[in-house]
Amino acid sequence: SFVRRYMIVAGATGVAAAAALWLMPIASWRPAALLLVLANWSIASPDVMVDGTTAEKSRDHPHLAADLQSLSWGSLYACATLANLGVGYAVAPAGLGARGTFGLCAVTSLAVLIPAAAGWLGDAPRPPRPARDPRRNDDRRRVFGCAAATCMCSVVIGSLEAFYTGPIAVVGSVTAALGLGLAFLLWHALKPISRDLSGAAVYIFLVGALQPSTEVLFAWYHDDGLKHGNCSRHCDDDDDCGWAHDRDYPCIEASYYSQMRAVGRFFGLVGVVLYNAYFSDWKYRDVFVGGHCVLFLANLLDYAWVRRANVSLGIDDRLFLLGVEMIQPVVARIANMPTFVLAAKVCPPDVEATLFALLMGLANFGAVLGVYNGVALLYLFGGVDAPGFRRLPAFVFCRTLVYLAPIGLVFLFVPKGRPSDPVEGRASSAEDDAEGLELAPVGEAGVV
Repeated sequence: SFVRRYMIVAGATGVAAAAALWLMPIASWRPAALLLVLANWSIASPDVMVDGTTAEKSRDHPHLAADLQSLSWGSLYACATLANLGVGYAVAPAGLGARGTFGLCAVTSLAVLIPAAAGWLGDAPRPPRPARDPRRNDDRRRVFGCAAATCMCSVVIGSLEAFYTGPIAVVGSVTAALGLGLAFLLWHALKPISRDLSGAAVYIFLVGALQPSTEVLFAWYHDDGLKHGNCSRHCDDDDDCGWAHDRDYPCIEASYYSQMRAVGRFFGLVGVVLYNAYFSDWKYRDVFVGGHCVLFLANLLDYAWVRRANVSLGIDDRLFLLGVEMIQPVVARIANMPTFVLAAKVCPPDVEATLFALLMGLANFGAVLGVYNGVALLYLFGGVDAPGFRRLPAFVFCRTLVYLAPIGLVFLFVPKGRPSDPVEGRASSAEDDAEGLELAPVGEAGVV
């Protein structure tokens, strides 16, 4: 079938790309970027297939929507926990190194290639479909149009960030304008399909864009592992040697950091289990609002860390990081799980994979814009760089405050229903079409 052939091509491409990154001498970033794109496409392809199937089953069985998303995300976090346990040792010079780790990544593409080539996917040919409803054709055009617009915006903004050397204010203005324009397009293009769908798309995109993200904390607390690096204790008159140790910064080794990433993945799995057990029948708005409030409180731990409050309390940096990696992933996963449940339920028929890929692409694109906004915030603050990190506490506190911003979006774009509520189909009349598809409370589905 087409799906099987597609998966075979994706898996084989990923194996070849990972092997090339491992074995070929690459002197320029351009072939490296192309190979990384191909390797990621190999993994994204089955991801889209799984998401599309999950969306289709969530629409057919709304009472299982939360369970299906919990299964998908739980599987991801369980395997990611094992991967993160070893990645720190793998990338170390004494281990496989960066190139050797790329070779190891070929195993993930083999996990796509082998089941597809062996016919284990159970992909039976579908019976011929009846002629398409003109309205569904219109839905497909709208979804593909939004996907194309998202792709173009991401390419333009990424190219601007990578190659434009002019004033940063120009980059920020163009990024903000394109982001707002894309949100406006999503709302109006998808609203004729479903008001809940258009709201979900805009909310998923803007939540990521409104939360600034940077690697400045990692730069502050990590040990670069070099003999005369930032955490070295034996330095001569070298300003680049030992500056983190001299200032009593945490100096977390790469191996310990990878272990903490594994802990974070495991507790992300805990968050999935807790959501499925206790929060899956809460109203969307209640979970989102409560989640953002608790996420704000959890991220205040970062502020306490950069203020060195843990040292004043006699708590070791490694133990404190362990606590952070236990709390934040649980809260974040509980807060974000309803997003994926809602996205799966509002997918119209025949475009499940494409639409869910669009929604997840919007989530990733929004997160990328959040990184750009984080960089802009760093620029506005100033003094948030090594070795002094003079204004780092103020930056972290301001960044944490912004975690409350998406609460206002909840009441604008998120429906009032619950994940277990049935989804009404698209109305046929012009009057109902303006209202779109609604998530009706249980017991009221079909009531006008």
